[in-house]
Amino acid sequence: MTAWLLLLLLPLSKEANAAERLMHCIETRDKACLTSELKSPPGNASPEYLSAAAEAYLLLGRNAEAVAAIEAAVKSKPNHYDLLIQQGRTYQRCGDQLHAIPSFLLAAKVKPSSDVFYDIGLSFFLLHEYERAGKHFAHAAQLDDRNHKAEFMLAVIDILKDDNEAGAKTHLERALAIEPQNPHYLLHYGIVLMEHNDREGAAAALEKAAKADSSNPLVHFNLGRLRRQMDDMPKARTELEAAVRLRPELARAYYQLAAVYRALGETAKAKQATELFLKFKEQDRDDDPVGSPPSYAFGDRPGK
Repeated sequence: MTAWLLLLLLPLSKEANAAERLMHCIETRDKACLTSELKSPPGNASPEYLSAAAEAYLLLGRNAEAVAAIEAAVKSKPNHYDLLIQQGRTYQRCGDQLHAIPSFLLAAKVKPSSDVFYDIGLSFFLLHEYERAGKHFAHAAQLDDRNHKAEFMLAVIDILKDDNEAGAKTHLERALAIEPQNPHYLLHYGIVLMEHNDREGAAAALEKAAKADSSNPLVHFNLGRLRRQMDDMPKARTELEAAVRLRPELARAYYQLAAVYRALGETAKAKQATELFLKFKEQDRDDDPVGSPPSYAFGDRPGK
C-alpha cells in the first residue's frame, strides 16, 4: 500500500477505533470510560461515532448533548433508517414526543416496519393520546404477529379505557404466547384474571411472575390481595409484607395488610399498618403503565 493511501486511511482508522472504544464503554455501562472517551472526539466525526456518542450521552444523563449528536448523525445521512429510529428514540427518552413522532414517520417512509409503528404508538401513548396510540400498536401487530410489545400495549390501552377487560385478556394471551415467562406480562394477566373472578388462574399467573421476578413489589402486592380474597390470610400476610419490604411507601399494601392483621387478631400491627397507609397514601401513585403496572386501573384502590 502506497504512503499516500496510508495517510488517507489513517484518520478513518482512528475514527473507527474511537467509535469501537465508545461502544465498548456503552456495552459495559462504564460511566468513567464514557466520560473519558467523549472528552476526545474525532475531528470530523462519522455518523457511526455520533450515533455511539448519542447513546453514551444518554447513559450519562446529558440529554441535550445526546440530541445534538444524533441530529448531527441524521443530518449527514438523512434517509438512514436506523439513524432516524435512533433519533426518534432519543427524543422519546428525553421526553420530547413532538419531535420523536416526525422522526419515526420519516423512518416509516424509508421502511414501514412493525418496530417503527410500535415506536410511533409509544410516543402517542406517552402523550396520553390513547386512540392514536392504539391504531399504531394495532398496525405494528398486523405487520408482525410476533411483536409481543405491541400486543401488551394494546392490552394496557384496553385496561386504561376501563371498559374492555376482555380485549385486554386477549392481547395479554397473545403476548404471553410469544413470551410466556415475561414477568411484566404475567403480572398484568394475573390482575386481569382477578377481575374476571378466575382466582386460580390469577394465582398461577402471579406465582409465575413472582418466580420470574421476585423483586417486583407489585407482584407480591397483588398476590397478597388475591390471597386475602381467597381467605388465605397467612399467605396474604407473607406476600404483603414482602411488598412493603421492597417498597416501603406502597400505601395500598399497608391498607391490605391492616385488614389481614385484623383477621389474624393482630390488632397492634393492624393499627400500625393503618397509620402507615395514611402516611404514604398521597405518595402512592402509579399513573404510568410503561415500566410499572397501572394497578389503580385494576381496582387496587383502598376498599376494593
